[in-house]
Amino acid sequence: MTLGRRLALAAAAGVLLAGGFPPWGVPQVLPVGLALLLLALRDADGRAAFYGGVLSSAIYLGATQFWLTSVFGKPAISLIALIAAFPTLFCVLLGPVSKLVPRVPLPFIAATLWVGLEFYRAEWFALNFGWGALGYSVAGRPLFAPLASVVGVYGISFVLVALASLVSTDWRKTMALGAVWAGLCFVNTAPPAPERPLKVRLVQSVSDEYYFFQQTTGANTDIVLWPEYALMEDPTNRLWPRLQKAVLGSNSYVIFGGKDYQGRKNDAIFKNTAYLLSPDGKIIGKHVKNHTVHFITDGIRGKEARAFPTKHGKLGIAICFDMDYSDVARRLAADGAEVFFVPNMDPGEWGPVQQAGHRLLFAMRAMENGRWLARADVAGGTSVNAPTGQITAQVSTSGDATLDAVVGRESGKTLYTRGGWLIGPLCCYLSAAGVLMILLRGVRYRMANRKRKP
Repeated sequence: MTLGRRLALAAAAGVLLAGGFPPWGVPQVLPVGLALLLLALRDADGRAAFYGGVLSSAIYLGATQFWLTSVFGKPAISLIALIAAFPTLFCVLLGPVSKLVPRVPLPFIAATLWVGLEFYRAEWFALNFGWGALGYSVAGRPLFAPLASVVGVYGISFVLVALASLVSTDWRKTMALGAVWAGLCFVNTAPPAPERPLKVRLVQSVSDEYYFFQQTTGANTDIVLWPEYALMEDPTNRLWPRLQKAVLGSNSYVIFGGKDYQGRKNDAIFKNTAYLLSPDGKIIGKHVKNHTVHFITDGIRGKEARAFPTKHGKLGIAICFDMDYSDVARRLAADGAEVFFVPNMDPGEWGPVQQAGHRLLFAMRAMENGRWLARADVAGGTSVNAPTGQITAQVSTSGDATLDAVVGRESGKTLYTRGGWLIGPLCCYLSAAGVLMILLRGVRYRMANRKRKP
């Protein structure tokens, strides 16, 4: 195959991979896109694999993560390039790794390598960022919920890459796989009815203290949830009397985001905290954000993720960016959390593409752990997800709004929560072993060449 044809296939693959995510949102085309990429890489030399990887990855992630410029400005271009380096590395490594272990089927090698790199850049990398991981494309599609509850987002990526590799050399099989995958994506079912239901009030506003207190007083629901940084200060200081009055007047548990200052002399030292107040106005739980946002002053990172017992069962609380990663929600479910409550902050100026992409991550956390999830946002993301990932209630405005909804409580643990999540780390370790084998072979080759020289 000529280099020009390989690059054409890689470019087409990049377009189709981008199509699976917002703003395009057509995950039905992903199997065909992956098959084209793998076809372009078949028997390619290092130069062709690198060029194809750069081209496909630049299109794939550039066309879906461009919204990062609204958050970080021009430096976001470097971040997007860094994210794109991982699928490019997959393209470069696939051929050498498959030659090292010729007896291992190529679909297994391709899926393991893709997921290993995807998991590393999303979960373990210093600038970890999981948006664009293949499995997220089907979040909220109910027929994928059973698979997500067993192997999670990275297991879905594994299945997708393995199937695409199986059919990549036969266009008829590729089209058949695409048709089946599209059918699974298109089919919609009614979300499950909430079991052991809780009435919740989700309050959306951008740090409007008056609105939060107004919508909480007299709520008379089981749970009232405010956004992240609803109070841009320590709530136990100036606002404490008003806060207690609102909580006592609601007859509800109240969850909200605020700052827990770690020193009186320096307000920049704080923990981004979600507070849980009982109906009698006492603080009975605090969750400190485990995953703070890169390059933004977002407080001191927390390490714990545990469920809080209440008369309404054990509540799992996370904060916004926590749900961009798989570990916090999983640890909450493992600790017995029956429902997830998430104070969230997706500012309106970040744009609709960011909000649409973020919805996928919340939906996937609900699917993986089989839990209802409620989040209160600042500018339009306020919503409720069923355990199938489907949105059952949401606001229709980016302004101040209150959403009264019902969530269910689930006590069983999914296979994903019990151990299926390990597929990501295992693929990462196997991929690292393959890279190490390539490096060792290179060292031996150089040493052998040195001995041959007179």
